[in-house]
Amino acid sequence: MAEFSSSSSAGSSPAELWQRVGEAIGPAVDRPELAPLLDKVRERAYTITDRDVEGLTADELYEAVLPIAFAVADEKLSAALEAIDAG
Repeated sequence: MAEFSSSSSAGSSPAELWQRVGEAIGPAVDRPELAPLLDKVRERAYTITDRDVEGLTADELYEAVLPIAFAVADEKLSAALEAIDAG
């Protein structure tokens, strides 16, 4: 039976994969107007409103937000798993 891998690149963590996605898309700092939105994604995504994304296309949102959101989620998951293992 074939071995199952949850990542497309053996040995890569989800955070590493999303970092590569972000690198492929290009740095968000090239879009300084996205800095406040991306800060919210990192620190308090629950506060994002329509006003924060006003004027951005769906593609712009996905390209800027998803790599960061998945990396943050992976970091939080890793921290939670470490806390469980330590406890």
